[in-house]
Amino acid sequence: MPFPTVSSTEVYWLDFAVTDDDLELIFNLLLEREAPLTTLEMAASLIEKRLIMLEEAAKLASEDDHQDFLPAEKYEEGQPLRFPALGNATGSVVGIRPGENPDLGSFDIIQVKFDEGGRRQEFAARLKDHVLNEVPDPSEGKSDFERPEFILETFGSIIGDRLDERLDGTEDIVRIAGRWFPRSLLAEIHEGHINLAEAVLDVAEGGPVSTNALLEHLELPADLDPLLAEFSLDYALQENERFDEVGPAGQVLWFLKRVEPPEVLFTPPRLESGKYMFDRSRLTDDLIVLEQQLDDELSDLEPPSEDVEEVTFPLLFPHWRVGTLPLSSRLKGLFPTAYEAPRIRFILVDGHSGESFPGWVVRAERYVFGLGEWYRRYEVPAGGLIRVRRGDEQGQVIVEAVERRKRNDWVRTVAINNGERVGFTMLKRPLGTSYDDLMVVGLVDANTLDEVWLRGSQRQMPLDRLVAYVFRELAKLNPQTAVHAKVLYSGINVLRRIPPAPLFAELVTQPYFQHVGDLYWRFDEASWSTE
Repeated sequence: MPFPTVSSTEVYWLDFAVTDDDLELIFNLLLEREAPLTTLEMAASLIEKRLIMLEEAAKLASEDDHQDFLPAEKYEEGQPLRFPALGNATGSVVGIRPGENPDLGSFDIIQVKFDEGGRRQEFAARLKDHVLNEVPDPSEGKSDFERPEFILETFGSIIGDRLDERLDGTEDIVRIAGRWFPRSLLAEIHEGHINLAEAVLDVAEGGPVSTNALLEHLELPADLDPLLAEFSLDYALQENERFDEVGPAGQVLWFLKRVEPPEVLFTPPRLESGKYMFDRSRLTDDLIVLEQQLDDELSDLEPPSEDVEEVTFPLLFPHWRVGTLPLSSRLKGLFPTAYEAPRIRFILVDGHSGESFPGWVVRAERYVFGLGEWYRRYEVPAGGLIRVRRGDEQGQVIVEAVERRKRNDWVRTVAINNGERVGFTMLKRPLGTSYDDLMVVGLVDANTLDEVWLRGSQRQMPLDRLVAYVFRELAKLNPQTAVHAKVLYSGINVLRRIPPAPLFAELVTQPYFQHVGDLYWRFDEASWSTE
């Protein structure tokens, strides 16, 4: 009996499930090493164990009278079978019936009762075209599927994900930055150690400070394995609400939560968005393309198929106002990520001066904080063009304002009507950089706008009424009274954070919006009702 076929072995690893025996192996491995291990390190040991089991099962199978199951063969009731794709599990045929699929021609469905556990399962037989019909040539020698390194390279991500899922549900094992270790075997970290770590971070203005740097100030047993000491402190700090792990993937860095910017711990109100129900199928191809170009972090879009080295995009008003960048599907790959940390502190580099300053990735809410002062320095307007690219060093991101040149241009500008309603007018405003004509929004008095915005009367309007109100405000600014979809998106986000798709759905579904070509619409007053 040869080693299971390539096709059946592939199925075996694709269907990999972590058993209780696997967990026992993991615990024994951690006890033996006396140090935390990564998921892939543990997966490598599991693969070696499983390959040995498959080889032993193949040897035992060669000594019995079970025939290897091949979908192409015909079988009879009572016939013993062995299933290489199921780890050489054995059973007997207990039922046969005709298959029902005109596309496959004539075939059988056999029911097999397995020897272990007595479970029953059905399989197709007399089926000539099936991957499991491939039988290896014994003369070819050892296949790639018998090499642990090949299995790890080919199926490591699948095995790792399933191992993580099983370990996450196991009480006596914990994970820090991608490494695992039994909780009961961690070194003792008492309150004195925690307080000392806090004092070190205080001196460092909150952080970030690596675990090793903190350990230099703690008196732990000299014979304690350094990796275990590091892991134990990481776990103790993770379980304490005073600390925040803010390192990118592969690094553990600690910060004092009370020193972190509030905009990192709590989503700024201007970036908060509600849930909107709409029929996405109504969006035209042009509107879908525009949505992809806007780099809105709230748009649920697939990431680019290839790595992106730089992205240039217009800055939406809410992000301009609070000093953030969108973590859109295109921009996300340029910024650091983490295994578990919800917030990541990293370095932003001013592409003009070369100066660096701290930035924060807020993963769950999909924005990057820390650019307010940089926007003011270069007088970047809302709608200004920003270029983001990878830094020369790992973990750094370079930001640049496109075409730094001061100018005074006529642009759509926020106006406060009657002291209580946000509207728009055209004013000549000083601008420090290049901008998108359809996205730019000028602002005269930020404090007055904030006061009106915080009162929230317009923000509480139903979506259809709000969209209609902003559209009519914008339509007054040009003789044609036509409004581009991008202008509407930019303008309405001054009042409420709304992603593109729900707005675009209003344009194509409400009768009072009339499409006049390209991505422009006009408002039909005759179809509008205030009831």
